[in-house]
Amino acid sequence: MMRFPMTVLRVVTLVPALLVSFVLTVVVCALLPPALGLLAFMAAGGVLVALAMGQLQRPAIAALTSSRPATEAEFRVMAPVLAELGGRGVDIATLFVRRAQRPSTPVAVAIGRRTVVVSPGLVDATYRGGVTGTEAAAALAHAVGRHRALRPRLELAVLAATTPWRLIVAAFRGIGRAFAWLPFMRLAWTLRGVVGVICVVQSVAEGRSWAGLLGGVVIALTYVVPVAGRRIDLRAEAEADQFVLGLGLGPVLAGLLRRYGHPMTFERMQRLETAAGQPQRPRLHLVHG
Repeated sequence: MMRFPMTVLRVVTLVPALLVSFVLTVVVCALLPPALGLLAFMAAGGVLVALAMGQLQRPAIAALTSSRPATEAEFRVMAPVLAELGGRGVDIATLFVRRAQRPSTPVAVAIGRRTVVVSPGLVDATYRGGVTGTEAAAALAHAVGRHRALRPRLELAVLAATTPWRLIVAAFRGIGRAFAWLPFMRLAWTLRGVVGVICVVQSVAEGRSWAGLLGGVVIALTYVVPVAGRRIDLRAEAEADQFVLGLGLGPVLAGLLRRYGHPMTFERMQRLETAAGQPQRPRLHLVHG
């Protein structure tokens, strides 16, 4: 299987999202009264510039992840977890907690500068003892490892800029789930490539080449973008697993995922448990006097 560089995969997924988001923003601003539309467009541009310069970090993280800074009580619960990670060389400066518990969201996500967003369920399970402090540390470490593997540039600015794209994708997914019961709906989606080829050929034959080619590119992207996204996820997951293994928390994470029924391939289970029978090397820590 051909292995594309991570940069190429990220470009494939980001360029369509940025382009569609820009077009949608321009359309929405054009529908507003001229003065209000210009003001809204300039305000959106100003926010993106501020985020790119490292400003508005906390409100941006809260808005983009639907979270809030951890309360004092929540921070006390997670303080031993953060201290254990600090002892292993993983520094987390800020902790956010999601406002709602959703099955589709991961229990921990690293974002921005040394910030981790956790689910309220993880905080509650840590407090009640359903998840040990070491297991919680493994989950947070995996989020940090994934973030390091992706090495996102201008992360918050890009996330804010692609918000219209994510809203459109979520809307279409909701529509697809709502109409999935209709006969031949899945077959029609599977055969979209054949329909796209027919549309391109017909448009070229009728002298409307640009419209046909544009439609063909859009349909091709429905194949390419999801594949690139899955490749990115698999590589980031593998590198995050190696990061957790390097901290000596691989078997702990494997046990946690297995206990909560998280789907894991046999290869990943083996990867996380490779250090289970090996003695950990003592780590050297520099002490500054």
